[in-house]
Amino acid sequence: MIELCIALAVLAICLYFKWSCSYWRRVGNVDGPQPLPIFGNGLEQITGAKHFGEIFEEIYATYPTASWVGIYELFNKPAIVVRDLELVKEVLVGSFQHFQKNSFEVDETIDPLVAINPFTQYGELWKERRSQVVPAFTQTKIRSCFPIIKNVAENFLDYVTKNRKTNPDFEAKDLCSRFTIDSVASCAFGIDAESFTNPDSEFRRVGYELFHPSSLMASLRTLLALFAPKLASLLRLPFVPRYVDRWFRKLVNEVIRQRKEGEVKRQDLFQAMYDILTQNGTVDVNSNEIVGHSVTFLTEGFETSSTLMCYFLYELAANQHIQDRVLNEIDCVLKEYDGKVTDEAVNKLVYMERAMNETLRLHSPVFALTKVCTKEYELPPQYSDDVGKRIRMQPGMSAIIPVNSIHYNPDIYPDPYRFDPDRFLDENRKARHRYSFLAFGEGPRICLGMKFGLNQSKIGMATLLNKYRVVPSEKQELPLEISRKSFLLSAKHGIWVKFVERQ
Repeated sequence: MIELCIALAVLAICLYFKWSCSYWRRVGNVDGPQPLPIFGNGLEQITGAKHFGEIFEEIYATYPTASWVGIYELFNKPAIVVRDLELVKEVLVGSFQHFQKNSFEVDETIDPLVAINPFTQYGELWKERRSQVVPAFTQTKIRSCFPIIKNVAENFLDYVTKNRKTNPDFEAKDLCSRFTIDSVASCAFGIDAESFTNPDSEFRRVGYELFHPSSLMASLRTLLALFAPKLASLLRLPFVPRYVDRWFRKLVNEVIRQRKEGEVKRQDLFQAMYDILTQNGTVDVNSNEIVGHSVTFLTEGFETSSTLMCYFLYELAANQHIQDRVLNEIDCVLKEYDGKVTDEAVNKLVYMERAMNETLRLHSPVFALTKVCTKEYELPPQYSDDVGKRIRMQPGMSAIIPVNSIHYNPDIYPDPYRFDPDRFLDENRKARHRYSFLAFGEGPRICLGMKFGLNQSKIGMATLLNKYRVVPSEKQELPLEISRKSFLLSAKHGIWVKFVERQ
């Protein structure tokens, strides 16, 4: 009898997964790759054979005439990969009320700090939490941080100068991470993270752990937060390890104590956020809001900026003629300011900014934008000759926008693997579809720290390149391989460069 029950249970499970793998066929013979039970179309991601970004790129390329492609996420959850840019526009802006939720989800009871981040929320709670932090990222607030970032940039330059003769090969991601973690620590908390002077810098170690999980358990946390948040909640697995949570709370409480007792007076990002949250007396100074938004500053300003900077150095080293134009612009602009890197000078480095945007096109830190359907949505025809076929996305399904695939589409960017900053001349940008460049996202949920990240990157690079030219290192392994262990862009074997003093 027991054997029969087991056999029937196994049969029922098999029939269920077979049925769940047929969703797109059942609702309208939708084209898409064949899924596997449980794993959907993500088995290679689970095994580490491919990054999820690579899987989406293959799907994008396999159906070149489709507006969208039907796929299955983990546990055979139906989803779509968006190809048509008009549909991208609809998902991000036109039908925002149908797709207002990001797929990255955490349980507020076990991840209270990350749950404060507007990125993890939607609806009225998203509006409330975004409004709490947006004023800290205004252009005026960002420009007020210039002296702070410039001081960090000088430390950045000194570090290269002191180390290049004894250790000429620099791993660019490590180098640029030191700059951005010090910049964010100083701008957002008013403290010195000591990334350039202390090899055991705790701030740097904690920041790195958030974005590059070093253990199997940490990698599992990230995977579940991205693709199976309900299971993460069921297993009570936090995205932020407990010791990181405790460390941040201790740090922020000390910063608040110093500000309240007058030991430190600074008009920085932290002060702007703190004033907004406490001005009406409705938020307790020790609440999750204060600490959580402090973590938001780190997520907005650290990892993506350091990724931009290290790949920017890589592209300049590989394309010396482009570097010549960047250096010439720096020289011409700084000549107007007695050779000094000033706030006004940085704003005039327009070619450098175009080169950074081209770097983001080729090396977007985010592989895909994934929006969750929150309200039933009627999809456009999958193919142009499918007029009349009505297929609806149901709440809970994901719309995946493969950023890299769009950025490398030769119909949008001719000769897409060539590094060409002039793609971002105003006339060239206007000639393209607005939603063909998605390094920062688009629409109401565009990256909060976009202006801050780009500004600090320009200050750091202008300060460094004012004195040094960047050249390739013999330690660089080519072609560049991405790490499949990180959910954000990361080079598997690092990015190695050298610096030569300019004449």
